[in-house]
Amino acid sequence: MSRKNLITECIGVTFAFFVFIFILQTHPFSGVPGRIGGYLTPLAWILVPWIILTIRQESFMEFGYHLEDFPRSLGMGLVVSLLLIPYFTVFALRFGMPDLDFLEGGRGMDWIRMALYQAFYIALPEEFFFRGYLQTRLNQIFGKPCRLLGAETGWGLFLASLIFMIFHLVIGLNVWNAAIFVPALIFGWLREKTGSITASTVFHAMCNIMLFTFQGRTS
Repeated sequence: MSRKNLITECIGVTFAFFVFIFILQTHPFSGVPGRIGGYLTPLAWILVPWIILTIRQESFMEFGYHLEDFPRSLGMGLVVSLLLIPYFTVFALRFGMPDLDFLEGGRGMDWIRMALYQAFYIALPEEFFFRGYLQTRLNQIFGKPCRLLGAETGWGLFLASLIFMIFHLVIGLNVWNAAIFVPALIFGWLREKTGSITASTVFHAMCNIMLFTFQGRTS
């Protein structure tokens, strides 16, 4: 596929998702339509790239959709997650220790459901699109002329992280969503370093789970 067609596809798909998310946020639906919209979003993050690659007969391996070298990728995702310890230590010192009452009184299952939700409903679909499809497409457009901590990378890493942040700002215009750009860069680096979205999905899930835990939230 020509570079022009790659750019057209990348812009078109990203813009379509932007409009879809914007409509959901500015015109929230109640009842069944609202639930359908909520379920459709993570499904679309996965199905749209899947359909595009199937139609174009492109390699899913190239886009990081595989489990080869799974133990190494899983381990790297968990090891990099250790970076969260000093961050949340500072968080605790600044805002106080989190209220973990939800882990008592039989509410531990609420925490488990939250963790599974963040891992498979939020992190995996978002990584499937942003680090799998979008970052790879941007790499095909701009190339990967640089090396960053042992990983070949380029403008795709920066642009995919920037777009990821913009989507979150559409959901909520606040400093926390703007700060998502930093972990997004780490998600993208893990994608390039390991060649799959496994490590980035693990780290993404751990970020969300620890944030919700320290905020005392289970939903």
